[in-house]
Amino acid sequence: MTLRADQLTLSLTPGQPVLSDVSIAIEPGHITALVGQNGAGKSSLLNTLSGELTPQQGEVSLHDTPIRHWDGQDRARLLAVLPQQHALNFEFNVEEVVALGRYPHATGRRRDNQIVQEALELCDLHHLSERSIDDISGGERQRVHLARVLAQIWESQPEGPCLLLLDEPTTGLDLSHQQALLKAVQHFARRKAGILLVVHDLNLAARYADQVVLMHQGSIVERGTPDRVFQADTLQRYFDVAVTVQRHPHHDCPLIIPD
Repeated sequence: MTLRADQLTLSLTPGQPVLSDVSIAIEPGHITALVGQNGAGKSSLLNTLSGELTPQQGEVSLHDTPIRHWDGQDRARLLAVLPQQHALNFEFNVEEVVALGRYPHATGRRRDNQIVQEALELCDLHHLSERSIDDISGGERQRVHLARVLAQIWESQPEGPCLLLLDEPTTGLDLSHQQALLKAVQHFARRKAGILLVVHDLNLAARYADQVVLMHQGSIVERGTPDRVFQADTLQRYFDVAVTVQRHPHHDCPLIIPD
C-alpha cells in the first residue's frame, strides 16, 4: 500500500465527528473515486489523508510511515494535492506555474524543464505555455494546476510510488474540459501513481474510476467497482433520489439516469 488510513475519527467541533472509524487505502496504478452527498465527509477525509487535518483517533501512513513523521519537502515529493481553490499572488505564465511543481525536487534545471514540458503535453497546454495564467479560461487554468501537481510527482521516488489527491477538480468545468482533465488523470494513473478523486458527478466516477468509495454522514458505507457500488437501490438510499442504472452505450461502465 502507498497511502492508507486506519480507523480515522475526526471532529472539527467537539462532539460532532465529521469522520467516524474510516479506513481506506489508495493503491498505485488505480483511480479511487470518493463520492457522497454534500457534507458526507469527502473533503475532510482528503484533507486528513494529505496531513492538513489531524484526526483525534486513527492513523494515516504514507509508505508505512505515519504521515506526521514525514518532512514537508520529502512528503511533497511523493504526495500532491489539487484543491478546489488556487491562489497565485504573482502574474506567472502557464509554463512558470507548472514549473512550481518541481520545487521539492533537486533533479536539476535540465531534468525539471523536461518534466515540465511533458506535463504540459499530457494536459494539452503547450500552445498556452507563454500565456499569463490570468488570461486563460477557467477550464484551461484548472488544467494548468493539474499539470503543476503532476510535475510535482512525475516520477516514482526511492520510497515508492507517488500519490495524487484531487478535490472536485471538475466543478464548474464544461463537458469538454471535464473530459480533457480526467483523461489526463487516467493516463497518469497508468504510470503507477495512486489517485484519489473526490467527485460529485457519479457518471464521471463510473467512467474513470477503478474503485468507488461511497461516504454517508462521515462513514464509508459502500466500496468496490463502479458496477458494484452504483446500484439503483444503493444510490436511492444514500442520495435520496430515484435513478435508473443501465450500461453505457459507448463505454464499459454504468450509466446513471435520474428518474
